[in-house]
Amino acid sequence: MAEFLFEIGCEEIPARFIEDSLREGKNILNKLLSDYSINYSEIETYASPTRLVFRIKEIDVREEDKTVKVQGPPKRICLDENGNPTKALEGFARKNGIKLEDVRFEQGKTGEIAVAEKFVKGRETKEILKAVLPELLKKIPFRKNMKWGSLNVRFVRPIRWLLAILDEEVIDFEYAKVKASNKTNGHRILGKRNIEVKSFEDYAKKLEENLVIVDFKKRKQLIEEKIKSFEGKTGFKAIKDEDLLDEIIHLVEYPYIVEGEFDRKFLDIPEEVLITSMKEHQKYFAVRDNEGKLANRFLAIASIKEDVKGYVKNGNERVLAARLYDAKFFWDEDRKKPLFSRMEKLERMTFQSDLGTYADKIVRMVSLAEILKKHIEFDYYSTKETIELCKCDLATDMVYEFPELQGIMGGLYAKEEGKPYGIWKGIYDHYRPESFDDDIPETNEGIITSTTDKLDTFLGCLAVGIKPTGSKDPFGLRRASQGIVNIIFKKSLDFDFYRFVKECSSIYEKYLKIEREEWEKSVFSIFDSRISFFLEKNGFKYDEINSILAIPHGNLIDSFNRIKALKEIREDEDFLKVATSFKRINNILNSAKGFVKTSVNKSLLVESEERELYTKSVELKEKVENLAKEKNYLNALKEIAKLSVTVNTFFDKVMVMAKEEDLKQNRLSLLSELKGIFLTVADFSQLVVEKGKEEK
Repeated sequence: MAEFLFEIGCEEIPARFIEDSLREGKNILNKLLSDYSINYSEIETYASPTRLVFRIKEIDVREEDKTVKVQGPPKRICLDENGNPTKALEGFARKNGIKLEDVRFEQGKTGEIAVAEKFVKGRETKEILKAVLPELLKKIPFRKNMKWGSLNVRFVRPIRWLLAILDEEVIDFEYAKVKASNKTNGHRILGKRNIEVKSFEDYAKKLEENLVIVDFKKRKQLIEEKIKSFEGKTGFKAIKDEDLLDEIIHLVEYPYIVEGEFDRKFLDIPEEVLITSMKEHQKYFAVRDNEGKLANRFLAIASIKEDVKGYVKNGNERVLAARLYDAKFFWDEDRKKPLFSRMEKLERMTFQSDLGTYADKIVRMVSLAEILKKHIEFDYYSTKETIELCKCDLATDMVYEFPELQGIMGGLYAKEEGKPYGIWKGIYDHYRPESFDDDIPETNEGIITSTTDKLDTFLGCLAVGIKPTGSKDPFGLRRASQGIVNIIFKKSLDFDFYRFVKECSSIYEKYLKIEREEWEKSVFSIFDSRISFFLEKNGFKYDEINSILAIPHGNLIDSFNRIKALKEIREDEDFLKVATSFKRINNILNSAKGFVKTSVNKSLLVESEERELYTKSVELKEKVENLAKEKNYLNALKEIAKLSVTVNTFFDKVMVMAKEEDLKQNRLSLLSELKGIFLTVADFSQLVVEKGKEEK
């Protein structure tokens, strides 16, 4: 086995591109190598801002030799009338390097054909890689590619060197007029050029000597250790931000922490503005003092070994000061106008070309809230004001400069104006939750504003034909629908959400660019997938989820209570027997041609077992319906489980598909009635019951 090392050296790659492209590059390399008969260990990936690296610790030095079966022309054209080989047969043998006497004939799809066993010598891995690597370079995806010079080549940034070795031997190929070698480059300013390497261990060691730590996980660990060292030394605490850390590790090749300060007067600006200014524009970590207050300190990560003369520190402080002067100016200027005065500007700000302006969006959100108040209780007038103000900060200078602060700034400006807590905090929170694990809004005003905002975006975009795909979701429709589902579950909003959505459809009639049926199907399909995702994340199995989603499930809290009960009882032996019987009932009813359900005729219940099942099913129906009204689904399922012996005895003793048509139809109606009782709680046919479990 040999070691393979491939490095693509180029000008600085945008940090946000690196991990996705490494992952996709690894998948592509795996796929390319799978076309050949070589064994290899897992592909490892590494990166720095100026390189992407793929390493295989162990790979075969050549393919295995093999014998393959080759097919040739039909027998009728391989032999002449005397049975002698024709030119067609001779050509087949010559092409495959086999002797005529080794050819035989076998039955094919349209008659007998020539076949032979052909020996194929395995290719050397270095020759395979010589063909594979240019393909890899062509196929690695990036969010944006560029061309350079007169080359007809696209890559994220101009390629400056290629290192490709297999056990110290260079893989000889060229791409974008760059010839592969066994040489790499160190830090772009402080490192050496043309460093010769023999192996990955040698490569990593020499790069570190030249101020490049190629393992980005190690860079992350170093940054975390240096931040802890700073905290231990000063008593301050850096504000943890995993997203920022994950971006920074791809901005530096050799991490060094720079401790900086800014003028205390800037602490008068809201800390959200200061933190965002440091994070989004400068990639700095903000710092809190030992009392938890924001300190006039920051941590920058530089790609150097040390800053002896403080040039990097001073430079970062000057740049941040300029940013903070701008932020202070925006903060002071924006507060000179009340939020509501900016509504006029929203009438000229497009939300989406087919859905109109942000002012139009607010009108729709208010309409959604009017419908929603029929289903749940909330202070409509306070919420209406929250909705009307929630997008006004889009017309402020601060949000224009820092788009990440939309909503937050609106809340802060409303607070400065003296708006009640529910209103300003509702505006502040209304973009939440922005991810699955994000907190939901704190106030009822925030809950309703967030829900109507997300629902308007979701329903509106689907109405005009914008649907999320596997790779594209520009309006964040999956995130919006997941946010709504999370709010309903976490806030325990006990109402029929799907009924509410149907009532809202009239608001979007005039926007529809697709068939209404297709629109509604898309709406509920996506919501079903988001409900399923939430339940899965909360520990429920896929078959339990399917059992709940197979019956009406618009009331999400009700569905949650059902699935909790189902999860608790599913290991009960009697319940497993009933679940198995339900599947049998389902199959019988589905295969019964011409069956039309009617009321059960007691006079046609001729067998004692069917009379007993009828009597108990009538009793069960009343009990289950009463328990379901009380939302006591666990006890409802326990009552259903008690029927296991009666149902099994019925199937053992009674022929459902009787010869007499009236008996058959009556028994099918009895089973249909029983099925309806079971479906009061869940569709048990969706449950996967382990074979033999129900027979214990």
